[in-house]
Amino acid sequence: MEIRFQRIFLVALMIGVLPIFSAKVFAIERASTVYLNEINALFTVALLAQEEGGANDSSLDDAVIVEVERREVLEDLLDSENFEFGAQLGLISIEDFESNLWISGHFAYHINEYFYAKALYGYSKAGDTSFELLANVPPLLTDGERKLSYYGLNIGYNLMPGEVFLSKDLAFNSMFSVEVGGGSTEFAGNNQFTVNFTANYRLFLTDWITWDISMSDYIFDTNITGKSKTTHNLNFTTGVAFYF
Repeated sequence: MEIRFQRIFLVALMIGVLPIFSAKVFAIERASTVYLNEINALFTVALLAQEEGGANDSSLDDAVIVEVERREVLEDLLDSENFEFGAQLGLISIEDFESNLWISGHFAYHINEYFYAKALYGYSKAGDTSFELLANVPPLLTDGERKLSYYGLNIGYNLMPGEVFLSKDLAFNSMFSVEVGGGSTEFAGNNQFTVNFTANYRLFLTDWITWDISMSDYIFDTNITGKSKTTHNLNFTTGVAFYF
């Protein structure tokens, strides 16, 4: 009896539930179809709008005239000549012999935009020593021996190219460079090998004239006071240089 009742219950459940389940599945499938149709319609409308926009853009491109304002660019502000000739005037502090007038000239060849070689000649005349002035003794050197001349060769390197603004509308190109070299110094009747270190600042007044400011140290040995020693002779100069 119980088994029969269970069978009747299962048959009734199947008859009642299956139609409802089938109806829900059909509704879901129908909704999905409608949703896909809507997406296809929106995609088609977007394509049509894009094609119309492209046609409008092409017509606008044909109608609009683009005007670009051109500006003048100065490419060559400096001459490309590699040779330089300059003259300087300044002071040199000859160790033990006061500070004295210094006159020099140089000839340089610019190898590239960074390196250059410079041949230098300078001249000065030494003053009196403190010993001569205080002790009132005969001069240690004759007039001819007091003449100091230097000639040598330096290698320079351009470090910091830049500009100097003197006013809102006035600017000059500038260059800072360092040099190292060697040569010979004739002083007190002797020729001494000399090492030279120089810091140079150049201001380009035009494309072929510069105003130079330099600080140098000429290092050589002397034995004027009876004992050999290494002297540092500081030099400050200013002048002009010409490029050709």
